[in-house]
Amino acid sequence: MTKAEVVVAQDVWAKCVISRDVEALLKLYDYGTPDEPLLFKPTLANVIRRDKEGARSYFVGGNPSYSHDDGFLNRGWKQVHFNSATGPIPDTGGLGFRDMGHYTFVDGHGNETHADYTFAYHKLNGKVLISLQHSSLAWQPSSID
Repeated sequence: MTKAEVVVAQDVWAKCVISRDVEALLKLYDYGTPDEPLLFKPTLANVIRRDKEGARSYFVGGNPSYSHDDGFLNRGWKQVHFNSATGPIPDTGGLGFRDMGHYTFVDGHGNETHADYTFAYHKLNGKVLISLQHSSLAWQPSSID
């Protein structure tokens, strides 16, 4: 796996979010096994997801098991911009890559949502997949008067 392949995977992820293609988006994740599951902490949710059902619920909502999910893709994102701290970097041993930074989601009205992210990637059967994603709204320091 190369850094360029990871950057392409990030671009594909962003395009899937913009096009609201949940099926293509879900194929970008490796759900692993019960002993080594996907670790996915979504931006606008406080429940860590470990499987496809949980990931799908976050992206499209409507799952009674995740009653607070209203569908991240339903927000009508028109742009997604990744801003990596250093660019994807190889894991020790070179079997995967990890990346951390800040991304911005822009909706159809031009409103921006800023979030911090960490992704871990590996290659399985020739395809770059996400095995860990942690995303949260960007920290904003409180102003001290």
